[in-house]
Amino acid sequence: MRGRVFETLSCLLHFALASCQSAGKQDADFAIISGQRILMDTLISIDVYVAKEDSSAVVHRDIAKAFDAMSRIDSLMSSYSANSEVAEINRRAEQEPVAISAFTDSVLQTALWASEISDGAFDVTVAPILQLWGFGTEKLGVPDEKSIKALLSVIDYRLMSRSSGAVRFQKEGMAIDLGGVAKGLAVDVAIQTLQADGYRDVKVKAGGDMRMLASSLTAGRRYIWIQHPRANDKFFGKFRLDSGAVSTSGDYERFFEQDGVRYHHIIDPETGYPSRKSVSATVLAKDSRTADALSTALFVLGPERGVALADSLGVDAVILSIVGDKILWQTARGFGERLEVIDDVVK
Repeated sequence: MRGRVFETLSCLLHFALASCQSAGKQDADFAIISGQRILMDTLISIDVYVAKEDSSAVVHRDIAKAFDAMSRIDSLMSSYSANSEVAEINRRAEQEPVAISAFTDSVLQTALWASEISDGAFDVTVAPILQLWGFGTEKLGVPDEKSIKALLSVIDYRLMSRSSGAVRFQKEGMAIDLGGVAKGLAVDVAIQTLQADGYRDVKVKAGGDMRMLASSLTAGRRYIWIQHPRANDKFFGKFRLDSGAVSTSGDYERFFEQDGVRYHHIIDPETGYPSRKSVSATVLAKDSRTADALSTALFVLGPERGVALADSLGVDAVILSIVGDKILWQTARGFGERLEVIDDVVK
């Protein structure tokens, strides 16, 4: 599960905190028709903004179609299903090339791109370390240092070859985890499905990944709210966004504490331990799978290197760290001018 991102409209100030099932306030000039489903280990919501006279039955049917498209992505790339393509790759790719679908190949392409541009801060082959820590299972705990070091030699995206629609590992013990990209792809596919059905004002949210389209119904009225990293009932900041994708990676969603120390699921592939340079990284991009991968990469790189990478790519981003009782933030490009900080105090 990724960091939380909340979205609201200026006419629906409670929207970031409440369910999106209602059609909004009585004086709104549109209706919001919504659906929710558990997929990809998180709660996914789809909101479609339509004129009040549009048929809700038709919209609900089309939302269900979008969820079905996301479910197909989940079935291919789930790390928790023995029947997924990812599971098949992890079982066989160290012995022979494993043929993969176009969807999985597309996700791997994005994952390898993110791995290369971040010098391995994002690494699709980090799965053995995640499994060692027990993330995604009920066996969470701090591994011994010797076990972590023993696995570092198989955490290297350069040891995975991808060609002609097939994948092969070059070293025994390797495995991949597409969780840092697949959820973003699923959001993109849902948007594309709804666009094909004629919708022009949509929001799809999956954990810390969100993508939206805006029409004249909502243009200029939509805010994105960034979760406060140390208070579930507060927000660090907000900014306006009509259309685009945004992803947040944070150390506050999937973690455990042992001996008073917080251990989260965003692993630094170089050390095998949870990355400590950041507490949150938010990225804006043209599509969700890119934003998804980059938010993880920037989180691991930390404020200085992460902002430098975002600047070089021409994407907006903000990376948070904590010093004492204050949240410090650094922004890429002109994002600092758009960001309104609400609460930067750690209590």
